Amino acid sequence: LRPALDRDGYVVIPNVFTAAEMEALDANLDAYEKTLAREGLDKREVVFTQKIAERDENIRRFAQRAEFVELSSSLLGPDTDLYFNQKVYKNPHGENQFCWHQDDAYGPVEPSPYLTVWIAINDATVENGCVSVLPGSHKQGLVEHRQGNFGLECHSLDDPDQGIFVPMSQGSIAVFWSQTMHKSGANRSDHVRKALVLQFAPLGLRHKSSGMTIRSRIAVARGGQAAALNGD
Repeated sequence: LRPALDRDGYVVIPNVFTAAEMEALDANLDAYEKTLAREGLDKREVVFTQKIAERDENIRRFAQRAEFVELSSSLLGPDTDLYFNQKVYKNPHGENQFCWHQDDAYGPVEPSPYLTVWIAINDATVENGCVSVLPGSHKQGLVEHRQGNFGLECHSLDDPDQGIFVPMSQGSIAVFWSQTMHKSGANRSDHVRKALVLQFAPLGLRHKSSGMTIRSRIAVARGGQAAALNGD
């Protein structure tokens, strides 16, 4: 896993979770969404719901599962935290691509890069707006971004090199460094494309600009073991 991730900046791990587990996750996310009373916003082309694990025990427990303890501690070191999490649902019949970007650009931190885990709650296809990546782009480090039509942009959607598509079946995950350039396409299908994004970082993550410790984190691994088993 590590050699491919270091070479290409991303790796896909198929069928990590069962269909039943993804349906349960979807149901938990839907139950949380209903508590927000924002029905009008859910009609947007892309619906982002952030920091759910901090507010919902079901999502917090999912983010602390053994699969993520092993994954994060093997790639980042024995002590890891959930740094950020968000639900990203793309409604059908969309028109816009999300711009090429590096996750680091939305809030530079140290140490970097951290780890983004993109979980396919249902099948992610070219038609419904799966992720694309530029293999090896993480080796450039954090590059300059500008405001694009849909998010920050570091690589033009008009450039001849549009990377490679990363379609995934339900329950599969894509793992990439926070400096890997990626985008996602428009959902031109008849159904919602559903994903949960979890971002893991080493213990002691700091804002790059101020050096201050980022406090809104959830313990995942301590000493390479589940943090919950160590009393955190």
